[in-house]
Amino acid sequence: RYLVLLKEIGGRNFTAEEAEEILRRHDLAMENVNKLLSTLMKVGLLSAKPDSEDARKRKYSFMLPVTLPAKVKPLGRDELIRLMKSGADLIRTAVDYKVLLLLLFYKAVSDKWNKLVEEFKTRENCSDEEAYLVANVDYLTLYDEKEGRLYTWDEVTKSRETIKEIANAMIKISKLNPERLGRLEKLVEVLGFLGFISPDNMHVLEEVVELFNAYDFAEVDYDVIGDAYQWVLLYFAPEKAKEGEIYTPREVIRLIVRLLDPEDGSLVLDPACGSGAMLIESRDYLVNKLSGKAPSLELVGQERNEIIAIIANMNLILHGIPDYKIYVGDSLLNPRFDRADYVIANPPWNQDGYSEDNLGTSRVRSIYTSLVPNGFTPKNTADWAWVQLMLHYARKKVGIVLDQGALFRGGKEKGIRKGLVERDFIEAVILLPEKLFYNTGAPGIIMVLNRDKPEERKNKILFINASQEFEKHPEIKRLNRLGEEHIRKIVEAYRRFEDVDGFARVVPLSEVREKDYNLNVTLYVFPRGEEEEIDLAKE
Repeated sequence: RYLVLLKEIGGRNFTAEEAEEILRRHDLAMENVNKLLSTLMKVGLLSAKPDSEDARKRKYSFMLPVTLPAKVKPLGRDELIRLMKSGADLIRTAVDYKVLLLLLFYKAVSDKWNKLVEEFKTRENCSDEEAYLVANVDYLTLYDEKEGRLYTWDEVTKSRETIKEIANAMIKISKLNPERLGRLEKLVEVLGFLGFISPDNMHVLEEVVELFNAYDFAEVDYDVIGDAYQWVLLYFAPEKAKEGEIYTPREVIRLIVRLLDPEDGSLVLDPACGSGAMLIESRDYLVNKLSGKAPSLELVGQERNEIIAIIANMNLILHGIPDYKIYVGDSLLNPRFDRADYVIANPPWNQDGYSEDNLGTSRVRSIYTSLVPNGFTPKNTADWAWVQLMLHYARKKVGIVLDQGALFRGGKEKGIRKGLVERDFIEAVILLPEKLFYNTGAPGIIMVLNRDKPEERKNKILFINASQEFEKHPEIKRLNRLGEEHIRKIVEAYRRFEDVDGFARVVPLSEVREKDYNLNVTLYVFPRGEEEEIDLAKE
């Protein structure tokens, strides 16, 4: 209501009656408009002239800003995240958080597209339509040549009537970009976005549009927009975790990528890619490694949940990554990808429903029998099926996050563990601190597997106990997180492959055999605690 009044009234004086009339015209009428004005005065957005005893005739005026903010260039990371926080607070009770991701995506790609159009018109001295067509080819198709119609954010949100068409516009964009955004239509439908744009929620959508319209995303770096996208995922992660959505903390992803250390020209695969964060971090790692130069890196992911796969598509586009493949399907039963140099994932822990009954079908049987004879997992946990799948498709290394229980459970899992230990694929096992993940307080582990260990690492496994390497999460009290110094310490220990008292230990396979193929990290290395000095004679 404040934004609507501010836009219509600006810096001039007005009365409560006039405010009431404006709100009525915008379907935002309320029983007591004076309550709204009183609230705005309390927070310093409004002032009143005390020259009228009749409250209905009293003159009000808005404090600064007297107009909506002009478009800002450039929009910094902190300011953009503040903008997303405001949007998240607006939509939190009205609609699924993925609607905010959709709106951010639509606004960002539209502004980037408009910038390309202006550059083409200036540089090539061409017509509007010619510039539209070139931008369609170079970026995304937001101009329908057959209809002669624009589907950019600015065009669709220019009036209250066209704002109602946002959902339909995104469905149209999905059809105009079948290869990259073909599933966007499904996301709009599943989220009930069309139903959301109703008289009850229209003001929420208008407020989000007003927020976004205050800024131009054209000059904003792709990584900054990508960070804002990741922030939305993180912001809603605690509550979405309760519904089964998995979000891997960025610090854990950063650690795995640094452990694998992919080279330029590599192909990186994530068979449980979620929102695509591990693929993006792999690209970012190489950009830093190459001092800002664009890497030659192929990124491939597969995700079982079609809606999350669409989120991954948008995430990669907003990070400015042009070449990638995201497949939809169950990787354990229907892998649609080919071999890769590095395979990285945080698959669902203890996923049930996978055993010889379905993993033993002719199509995928060889994946679960080629490395370990009869390497079929029990029905109640597919952890080691994921390990075998990833190792089967890896040319070089695998980095996987698992539940700690996978290291020591017996039965069929022990048989698979024994097989992989004896074939000398397991290079390192790292115990993480507890309370890193949103959906469980249990400590996870990272396992690094190597198809071709260097001579000095053969017939050995490095165990790292990083259970004490954490700091309190700055935003979520119940969580811990890995700090930069903790990541650096773990990566350095992995690269040196040496004993570090109370932290890391290189263990020969003979000792693992003696311990009956139990890979529980605390069996091999236990952190040193502070010992109390005791005067024995005195005591």
